[in-house]
Amino acid sequence: MADASPGGSDASRLGMAIVGGALIGFAAWLTWRNLSLSTHAGFIFWVPVTLWLVTMGVLCLWSAVSGHQAASRASIGASWRMGWIVGGIGLAIGFVGPLVIYPKSNLGPLLGILLTGPLGFVVGALGSGVVRAAQGSR
Repeated sequence: MADASPGGSDASRLGMAIVGGALIGFAAWLTWRNLSLSTHAGFIFWVPVTLWLVTMGVLCLWSAVSGHQAASRASIGASWRMGWIVGGIGLAIGFVGPLVIYPKSNLGPLLGILLTGPLGFVVGALGSGVVRAAQGSR
């Protein structure tokens, strides 16, 4: 969808702000819900998903706030791309790896879905942002 202005219309920016706020709100609820449980046995499963939700929410809010600034829009786009690329690689390795190493395990693909995929997205998005910030400061 092409917008008349390079930064997007006010409605699309408002939509991104709403989505970003909803993602961060859901991550906060998920964190609060899991921390209020008497046992923290599933810590390894909900923390990566929560970090993924927060990262996506921050990227949505950043794109809503940045407006017409071309440098910010380029950094946001690079962060989204690298997040999805590294997250996809992490998902593929975590999904297929356990199936190859131990084919009798029916829970092996959960490693990619709940751990390596979300953490790969976070690492890719943050890594891209750090690299672009370092390049911009030179």
